Amino acid sequence: MTGIFKVVLLSICMIVAHGSTAIASPSFNCAKASLPDEFVICSSNRLSELDRIVASAYAYLRSSLGSTRVKQIGLPLLRMRQSCKSNFDCIQARQIDAIRAYQAAGAPVSLPDWTRPKQAVRSQTIIKTNVVETTINIDVKGIQAELNSTALQKFVLQELLEMQKLKSASGDQLSAFAIGVLRELSGDIDTQMGKLKKTAQSKYGTSIFPNNADKEISARDKSRNFPPVPYYVAGQQVVGEFWLEPLVKDTGELAYRLNFIDPEEEAERITSQFELNLKELADVRTALSTTYEWSETAKKNKIRRRFKKTAVCFPEAQCVDKVTGNTSTQVDFLIYEDGATGARIVRNKGAYVQPYNLSIDSVALLGAYLDFVAAAAEAEFNAGSVTEEALNDLFK
Repeated sequence: MTGIFKVVLLSICMIVAHGSTAIASPSFNCAKASLPDEFVICSSNRLSELDRIVASAYAYLRSSLGSTRVKQIGLPLLRMRQSCKSNFDCIQARQIDAIRAYQAAGAPVSLPDWTRPKQAVRSQTIIKTNVVETTINIDVKGIQAELNSTALQKFVLQELLEMQKLKSASGDQLSAFAIGVLRELSGDIDTQMGKLKKTAQSKYGTSIFPNNADKEISARDKSRNFPPVPYYVAGQQVVGEFWLEPLVKDTGELAYRLNFIDPEEEAERITSQFELNLKELADVRTALSTTYEWSETAKKNKIRRRFKKTAVCFPEAQCVDKVTGNTSTQVDFLIYEDGATGARIVRNKGAYVQPYNLSIDSVALLGAYLDFVAAAAEAEFNAGSVTEEALNDLFK
């Protein structure tokens, strides 16, 4: 990719060069990418190549050292890469670090030739005057990409806040609580954007602003750019995130897939998933509001004993008997011995139970998230399925 920037001071040409245009696939499915570093990897041949080497080394060590040992090596490396967010150079450096760490652990992999020191073409600014010629290296691309990603989250949050204000005005207690949580998140994003702009100005002497503000965002992109809604599995060191994915079934019906994501997994990040129809999604949202109301009741009455009550379970016919052949989903309200409250989404597969626990803050965030994705998906679905007759009525 080549860009030319003009600066008033003297005569400056900025030449930015990157690799080939054909993008090879990384080790994971780019259609399921959900984190900033994954999107950047999917857009780059070189990062995709490094990712495949990392995945190959990880798989080799998992078979030779075991899953527990390879996770002790790999998870810190993965977290460092994810902390790069959309910074291309940072991601590349962390991938190379990971490959070297896996080599040291015994993986028979090697770095590509292009990573070895040589007189490589780099992003440059060439300043020419009658007196002096100076070459200055500049890395604005990574900061710009990170700022765009952050600005997209900010856009989604602003839209969501307005929606929750309307629901709160109609008496929804969960939405009223969610507003405070969302405002705090919005403030954190403003701080992050300010730091990025300040870094660009102080380090490179140039201002930097989001350049994706006017782009139309699909319902699926909105669902992926919502701030992460965390869950945890009780009794295990497992912390994951929800992703509600809108989809149109082959029958032409709008539905949703609730994905449970483990952000620490290198390859298979979606650990479990199930579909919800429109009524089931509405039932889950109502149950989350109910658990919040029960939480307020528990606090007012200073309840400090373990207690569980199911707010909803569907389909009802399969909720009573947890036997082979029956599959159901329920939302439970929880009180713990210390008076803390929470909720959990439970997927019952016969006698096998998969619980995903949430704090009350996460209950509020998840409720807001379901509202937001459902509204965006339904608007997009309605626009795409409008009939000729309806259009004629619209434009009378």
